[in-house]
Amino acid sequence: MNTDKLISIITEEVLKRITVLSLQNSKDKSKSILILDSISNKNSYDEIISKWKDIKFLDDYCHEEGVDLFDYIIVPKLSSKDLVGIAIGDIRSDVSEIIIDGVFKGKKVIVFEEGISYRKFKNTANKNFFNMFKGYEEKIISFGIEIVGKKDLTECLDNGYCKSENEISNETNKVLEEIIKEAVITKKVISEKDIENLWNKGYKTIAIDKKSIITPLAKDFIRTNQINIKS
Repeated sequence: MNTDKLISIITEEVLKRITVLSLQNSKDKSKSILILDSISNKNSYDEIISKWKDIKFLDDYCHEEGVDLFDYIIVPKLSSKDLVGIAIGDIRSDVSEIIIDGVFKGKKVIVFEEGISYRKFKNTANKNFFNMFKGYEEKIISFGIEIVGKKDLTECLDNGYCKSENEISNETNKVLEEIIKEAVITKKVISEKDIENLWNKGYKTIAIDKKSIITPLAKDFIRTNQINIKS
């Protein structure tokens, strides 16, 4: 496999990825978002509002209907009380109730890292005490809750590194990774050192010319390390 062909394959896979994500993004634009903040602060979310039509705020939330109508739940501020409550599954406020309900029902919950209350005490709190809350944060992340910077929210919703879209990206990335890890040797005689150098760089697949000759020691190295040779 020559370099031009390798580049062509990589380009094709990248275009496939872009197409998949574009379709996913188009679908996501129609999804409903609940922002757990007062509607009086809606100006803080102009960029999101300009892109997504169906956005509701905490003031609009109806407890009788619950979170069923929403696909994304955005959490601008998370108090220490609510953090602990969510980590142990204990409802302690309207915010924690909505988040817990969202986790139960498989909604995408996104928390602003700037709004996580305990973090601002990093430089003053007792280390063990601070780490206890850090443990609670790690616990809610294990539930599938995303924690991002506010400035990254639009990118999160747009480019899909929130969980479900990320699964699509990861599959494509794995394909790309395997392709990129394919090296090409154009030498007429291929030595053990040639193979070993590429193996040390992480290449698991090596493409060679059909007329190339592989030395016996190189063949042993290929067999021992289970390297895939293409010609």
